[in-house]
Amino acid sequence: MENSNASLVNEEAAYRDLFTYIQQRVALSETDKDFIKDRFSLRNIKRKSYFLREGDLGFEQAFIISGTVRVFYIDGKTQEHVLYFGFKDWWIGDLASFELRTPSQLNVQALEDTLVLAFTHDGIDEIFQKIPQMERLFRMMAQRTLAVLQKRLFLTVSASAEERYLALLERHPSIEQLVPQHQIASYLGILPESLSRLKKQRIQKTRTQKAD
Repeated sequence: MENSNASLVNEEAAYRDLFTYIQQRVALSETDKDFIKDRFSLRNIKRKSYFLREGDLGFEQAFIISGTVRVFYIDGKTQEHVLYFGFKDWWIGDLASFELRTPSQLNVQALEDTLVLAFTHDGIDEIFQKIPQMERLFRMMAQRTLAVLQKRLFLTVSASAEERYLALLERHPSIEQLVPQHQIASYLGILPESLSRLKKQRIQKTRTQKAD
């Protein structure tokens, strides 16, 4: 009974977080909330487990309640390339697979125990039909995601490794406490030892500035 009650509290808190996020952007009635809840499901992804693997028919996406994930792909030489990291209040999944209903080319793996609210393609279509403002919200999210990926592509081709590293820290100041160094290096497209060198240089610059 205690575990059941704990799960219920956990689920209520998760939906509270989801609706707080949504209502900062669009309005929802209590009826709307009940309709949405019936089409989302709470899922606990254990550390190193996957929400999505390459080749899956990734007809689900999810909203992160807590935890951290990495989204990556594997090239023809079996090298991993991190596209981005997902944190609390982020939406995760393979958008192309979700929309086109084709096998995923991405992997979504939990870097720590992660709690998400997942939904299917059919479920979100029902939500769009019943609650039109939710479709507007998802369009805004898609535009934001596109802008972030466009900026990342621009930095990849035009910025130095140090500039990419500093831009990452500016967006996510605590990322080095959440994500292993070799994963950050993969995201930056450099070797772990190169990242170590950048970190040492940054520390030295900070010390020098304080001394001045």
